[in-house]
Amino acid sequence: MRRGRPSVAEAEALSGKILDASWEVLLTAGFENFTFDRVARHAHIGKATIYSRFAGKAELMEALLRHRIGRKANMIEQPGSEYTIEEAFCIKAANTIKMLFSPDGVLLERLIDWLDQEAGDHHPNMRGMAYRNAIETITRSLETGLRGSGIIVADVAQTARFWLEGLIGHARLAGTEGASSPSEIERWAQAYSRFFFAGLRATSVPG
Repeated sequence: MRRGRPSVAEAEALSGKILDASWEVLLTAGFENFTFDRVARHAHIGKATIYSRFAGKAELMEALLRHRIGRKANMIEQPGSEYTIEEAFCIKAANTIKMLFSPDGVLLERLIDWLDQEAGDHHPNMRGMAYRNAIETITRSLETGLRGSGIIVADVAQTARFWLEGLIGHARLAGTEGASSPSEIERWAQAYSRFFFAGLRATSVPG
């Protein structure tokens, strides 16, 4: 009996399988050796299946970046409500720095650069897109965490920008001296969180 068209869930699962296989190929083989043949072998599917969803390398890479950014956003949004906002953002800071230093984080940076340099004018500014996505994620977390905290800020989105840019600046400076150890990252994240939220409390807008 001939099977009908795949369901939306099945189609999404197959696209996710292709994107996960693409990421693994990039991690192991690099951009220079990335081909649809390698992805197809890694995903155990036919190359035609990949072309049925992605017209070419640039389209696949853009979808891959959006896929990985979505995963990163989920990581930033954790942990849950059992933590105070300062504790939660301390964990977020440590997780974000570790991610930036990780092979996945380094590859994500390379993927953004590749798309902005190689994909041409037909594709959006991917670094700007990734940055805006991160700011939106952090803003949502701040809006949730600030409720009931006694801290009132005039511009939550601007506060999110300050928090993220502090992390990025630290990562770039620390990276010039070699990636920090997990314990050093934890200590820095705790100090950063205390400093950041002390500043928020000191400048909190009267209710």
